[in-house]
Amino acid sequence: MNIGSEILYLSRADIEEINLPMAEIMDLLEKAYLEKDSGRLDMPPKIDISPAPEAFAHAMPCWLPSMQAAGLKWVGGTPANKSRGLPFLGGLCILNDPESCMPVCVMDCGWITAKRTGAKSGVCARRFARRDSRVMGILGCGEQGYSNLEAVSIALPALEKVLVYNTSPEPAERLASSQSEKLGIPVRAVRSPREVVEESDVLVTAGWISLSARRTVKAEWIRPGATLVPVDLDCMYTPGAMTLCDKYFTDDPAGYERSRSMGFFSTVPERPRELCRALAGRIPGRESDEERIIFLNTGLALDDVSTARRIFELALAAGRGAMLPL
Repeated sequence: MNIGSEILYLSRADIEEINLPMAEIMDLLEKAYLEKDSGRLDMPPKIDISPAPEAFAHAMPCWLPSMQAAGLKWVGGTPANKSRGLPFLGGLCILNDPESCMPVCVMDCGWITAKRTGAKSGVCARRFARRDSRVMGILGCGEQGYSNLEAVSIALPALEKVLVYNTSPEPAERLASSQSEKLGIPVRAVRSPREVVEESDVLVTAGWISLSARRTVKAEWIRPGATLVPVDLDCMYTPGAMTLCDKYFTDDPAGYERSRSMGFFSTVPERPRELCRALAGRIPGRESDEERIIFLNTGLALDDVSTARRIFELALAAGRGAMLPL
């Protein structure tokens, strides 16, 4: 490509056709978090605006020298999109040539956001869930339900079954019927969130991110040794369930504090430890099979830029996408 005079455009269809494997995304993210721990990256805090109540738009830049990945995700969303027939969020990833700093690629970020969020849950499960974890539970069966199921099933090959629940039963039934055969393990839609939580060794909540969401998960339902991943921030956890946990981790303390200032994580009783430090072995992760560990991740630019860079490389090699003039 002619840097400075053209740019590669990748649609969601292009990205889906490339289909970067989930296992590779997990490895990319773990490598990127080790770079974060070492300080060998440049990643300013998110810049965010809120054009309407419970709506957001985030600018998320990052430079990862080890991957030659420089770029930015510009993403926005609101729960109100459901009534409009739109996805919760949407946006773009923009990549720059690291030598000239000229833009070289712009791509849809929907697939990337879904997959990298699931991949981070997979990394957390791979490194910190009990090795004998047999049951995964999912509350909320939209796109993140599928992504997190894919990643955690890779992270924990000993999984024997998956229980899923959605307030409207049809999405849970679709997820269960489509994924059981694909994964080769039983995925069953159940009638109550309690049934999911009480059996789960690894629990992912993936509902709407909204302060007005119904808080469903109760303390008495969470089993000892559970690994908890609320990808919807803390929107489904009752205060008692949140304070029951033994260890709290976050992907980024600054992002966590920003979310807390907006009203999320209000019942977390202590400042979470930083995920990258645990991945690097500089602070303890899981220390016993009885610990309940929760990951209060908010999403980082390094997740998106590392994934987008690899997709860009594969697209160039395969001749995917459209070259557009600058």
